[in-house]
Order: sequence, then structure tokens, then C-alpha cells
Amino acid sequence: MRLIVPLLSVLLFAGIARAEDKPVEASPVPTVPAIEAPKAAEALPVPTAPAVEAPKAAETPVPATSAPEVKPDAGNEAASLDDLLKEHASSVATEWQGPGPSFGPDHPWIEHHGYLRVRVDGIFRGHLGTQYVKPDQTTVHTSGYLPPLTENGANTSSVNKDKVGPRGEDWIGGANMRFRYAPTIHVADSLSIHAEFDILDNLVLGSTPDYDPSRPDAPLSIFATSQAPPSSGINGLRDSVSVKQAWLRWDIMNSSHLGAPLLSLTAGRMARHWGLGILENGGEDLDADYGTYVDRVNLLARLAGIYFEVGYGWAASGYSSESPRTAFGEPHDLTDSDDVTEITFGIFSKPMTESERKARFDETLVRNRPVLDWGLYTVFRRQNLDVDPTSWAAYQAGTLDPSITNGGYDQLGLVRRNAWLLTPDAWLRFEWIPGARKRLRLEIEAAASIGHVGRVQSDDPASGMDVRAFGAAFESEYMTGGLSFGLNSGFAGGDDSEYFGYLDKTNFANPTVHNPRLAAFYFNPDYRVDNLLFRYVIGTVTNAVYLKPFVQYDLFDSEKDALAGRFELLYARAVEKRATPGDSPNLGVETTIKLFYEEKNLFYAGVEWSVLWPLGAFNLIPSFEDVGVSKTSRWATSIRARIGLMF
Repeated sequence: MRLIVPLLSVLLFAGIARAEDKPVEASPVPTVPAIEAPKAAEALPVPTAPAVEAPKAAETPVPATSAPEVKPDAGNEAASLDDLLKEHASSVATEWQGPGPSFGPDHPWIEHHGYLRVRVDGIFRGHLGTQYVKPDQTTVHTSGYLPPLTENGANTSSVNKDKVGPRGEDWIGGANMRFRYAPTIHVADSLSIHAEFDILDNLVLGSTPDYDPSRPDAPLSIFATSQAPPSSGINGLRDSVSVKQAWLRWDIMNSSHLGAPLLSLTAGRMARHWGLGILENGGEDLDADYGTYVDRVNLLARLAGIYFEVGYGWAASGYSSESPRTAFGEPHDLTDSDDVTEITFGIFSKPMTESERKARFDETLVRNRPVLDWGLYTVFRRQNLDVDPTSWAAYQAGTLDPSITNGGYDQLGLVRRNAWLLTPDAWLRFEWIPGARKRLRLEIEAAASIGHVGRVQSDDPASGMDVRAFGAAFESEYMTGGLSFGLNSGFAGGDDSEYFGYLDKTNFANPTVHNPRLAAFYFNPDYRVDNLLFRYVIGTVTNAVYLKPFVQYDLFDSEKDALAGRFELLYARAVEKRATPGDSPNLGVETTIKLFYEEKNLFYAGVEWSVLWPLGAFNLIPSFEDVGVSKTSRWATSIRARIGLMF
């Protein structure tokens, strides 16, 4: 408003000046001296001299002593006002800097995406009923899903005065939520900033009651009248808001006739998804919980419809100069020797731009031709030294002794690792739409991990290990009308050891066991296969081969929304039976029934009922952790409801 009022005033005076200027331009310049012009204009008739002579009259010299008393003629007054207008307009333009022409009239603008989801679930006997409390009051169980707390050592001990357990509790229910906001700020046609914020990320509903034993109004949780915002270290392990992504994109070269970038640069922390998602999974599904986030700089080039990508990333940077005692400043890496750096290379062919998607639509739906998408992706990692586990724990907790030289700097230890890892991945998708509401999709992804770690145990130079792991997943689906069916399957290698190495909280770095060869391959946990066996009992697909046929029927004759039911049957078998608690290759059978309503990219509501029949692999046998007893695993079931709003 401070700019608008003066600008309107100036424009008003400009209009008046131009109105007065017309008769002057049509009139001749007076022939009398310029110092007598006002009097002559009042007494003399309108001059007939040409108006173009006006500037000469304005240039008539005036004695310096009489200059303050001289009044210029009308022509000179108009010229001065124009100059004032130009000066004021220039100052206004300097004060109000609008968007530059290179950014276009519509930039910057924000593209909004995200979702809010609420999940309610109940699990009956997810621990499979095999828990056993040893004499030392530690609980042994064959399922990664922990038994109810009333069954643990502390609550079943004979010294427990309250006798709160055991209660034979089997059912555990609850609910959680997440609000994800993922904006894209388009700074210019070729420049954009991408971010992702999770608000109340997987917050267990009811987990932050507003009470405290020292408060007179709410000393117990039963008196809590509100829920407090989650704050890490105060009333929870996470803050209310977590930042998952922040990265930039620069389309360096564009192709105007194709509407596609020929060369793009991305840099920052970003989510990565490749193929089916068994290796790198962006975690964008409504039911996802994890996500692959990388700190990387990528260069993507497009040539003849094929994309080439090369990147450099920081998987781990080790110690830095960042300290809890300094609130500001730019931290820096204390050494490059403990970094885990990676180089990536990819080549693939699939629709990426709007023009390519339109061409794919014409190819599949109009011409009914089969199409093939493919890709090859490789990640190479290297590490020389590594952080010492003891000093690293103190560094992360901020408990380094500040009295030691340089505020704990001399406590930061390093160990030799001499490790490298090569991870190749291949992906292939075949799609064919032979007619109206008919569709065939075949898709496969296979990946491997090949490498060597010179020293696994920090204090044992002979604890070297070779890495030879392999995994693959296959999906097939055929749709005709409202009916669709298919077969999904997968394979993930396992170690010849006593544990799966995921939710059972064990891994190859166990100091009591030296594993000279790592063969276990772990699917990304956001690649969902089922609701119980791999999701909760094991944690992900590893040391297993599975088959899962399914059938689905949709009542709606539309691709934009669905009211459907789905039935799935899964059978899984262990690759290495010694890695199972029960020393058996048979993992189990699981059935799932789903009913859901969905409006694509807008709304989802569904309920799922799953039943797991565990087999011999999850029986508790006497040799498992030397318990000396036997227990047979029992069936489990779960009911899950999901509702989500997407934008």
C-alpha cells in the first residue's frame, strides 16, 4: 500500500500535465525574453510560431542572480514533470522487485502432494505361543513379534509382588497415524526444490498422554485430559515433525519439441526407488513405513529414449566437528578415511516425461502393442577405516568427556575395515493391453551383493568375511473385465546359522560367532508380501522362497476408482533350515482376504484379515538357545484397517 498511493498520485499528475501540454505544443513559442514569459502569456494573443521551437526558448540564458525569481513557461514545466515521473517510476521499480523475466510470470509456484493415513490393527498370538522364560528371567521366543509384556521375565517372576503375570494374554491391538507433506517448489521452468515432511510419523495413538507424577492435576495417566506433542527425549523417541527429503533438480538441457530434459542434475537427500523396490524402495506406498533415502549427487542424461544416470553418494561420513556445545556454525568431516562413499551407474528405458507417457498411452491403448521397460543399476561402495563402536556410541550420545584435550577429540577412535561392496540390479517389465479392459503384466527384479570386509570384529584382525548374497522377485497379473489374477514369487538367500538376522536382533557381526561368508539377502521391508509371516514374524523376506497366487474382483467398471475384494494364498520355505529356530525348512502358510474402496490418488479405505499357520521352522526345540524344552508354534491372525486421504 505504501507504494500504490504515491504511484496513483504521480499518475494523476501525469494525466493533468499531459492535458495541459497539448495546447502548448500547438502554440508557438513567445518571442519575448524568457524572463517575461508569464506576463506575456497573460496579455498577448496565442502565438503562431511552430511548437518545435519550444526547446530553443527554454535554452535562453538567464542571469544567475535572477534565476530564483524566474518562472519557466508551460512547456518547460511539462518537461520537468516528465523527468520527475521517470525518476519516481525508477525508484518504485527499484524498491519493488518483481519476478525476473527469465523466471516467467508464474514462478515461483508450489506443487502440493502428500497424504494422511490412519491404521488400526489387532494381532492375535503374533508371538506364535512359543515364548519361554529362562531361569535367569530372560524371555526366549521364536517369532520376531514380541510376546505381550505381561509374559516377560519381570512380570512373571516369583519375586513380583503384584503378580501381574502371566495372564495368558494373546491379543494386542492399537492404532497409529502419519501425515506426510511433500511439496515441490518450482523456482523456474528448469529449477525446482523437493522436500518431504512427516508429521506425527507413525505415532501410536494414545502414546503421549499429558501427565506427570509431580503434577497435582494429573499425577497418573488415567487423569490425563489431553495428548502432548511428541518430543524426542522428553515424552517419546521422535519429534512431532521429521524431515525425510530435501533436494534440488536442475534441468540443464531441454528438448522443446519432445518436452523432456536431455540433461538433469539432482543433489541433496532424496528418496530412491528402483524396479519393484526389493533393493531401493522410495516408501511412497500408503502402507509404507521405511523408505530408501540417500545423500547423493546424480546426473541424468536422455539419449534416443534411453536414460543414463551416474551418481556419487555419501552412505556414511563418520565423525564430524559437530558438537552439542555449539549451536551454530558449519560442521565439517574430521577425516575422509572413515567415510563410506558410493558410485552409482544406471541405464534404463521407461516413460519419465509427460510426452513419453502420452506416447505410451497411444502405443498400448490405441495400437494395442506390447511394450517392454528395462533397466540395469549398479552401486559400488568403499570404506577404508571405520569408527570405533565404543567411542562412536559416546559421540552419538554426546557423552564424550569434555575435560579431555580438545573437548573429547582425542577419544575418537578408528578401526581398520578395508571393505568394498558391489550391488548390481536388473529389472524388466512386460506389459500388453490386447483389448478393452484386458491387461497383462509380467515384472521381475534380481539383485546381488558381492564384496569383502577385511575385518568384521574391531578387535580381531582375522575376522574377515566374503559377501555373496542374491535375491529376486517376480510379479504377474492378468486382468479381464473386473477380474484379475496372478502369481507372485520371490527368493532371498540365507546364512547357514541359527538366526534369520532381522527382527531376531542378530547379525553377522555377533562377537560370539564368526561368519566367514555372508549369504543372507534382505528385501527392503517396504516391499510388502504379506501381513504376518514376513512382516511381523521375520521382519522382511530373507532366507526364503515363496509363492503367492491371488485373485481379485472389482465391481466398478472404471480405472479411476474401485470397490473390490482380493484373496491371497502364500506358502514360504526356508533356503537354509539351520537359520530357523526349529531347524526346519517349512516356514508356513498364510491366507489374506482384503475388501477395499479406492479413488485413485484421492481416497482409500480397506480392511484385511490374515491367518498364519506356522510350520516346523518356528517350533521351539531344546537346542535353541539351550532352553531344554519343546513348544509347538500355534496359528496367528491379524485384522488391519486402513484409511487414507491423498493429494
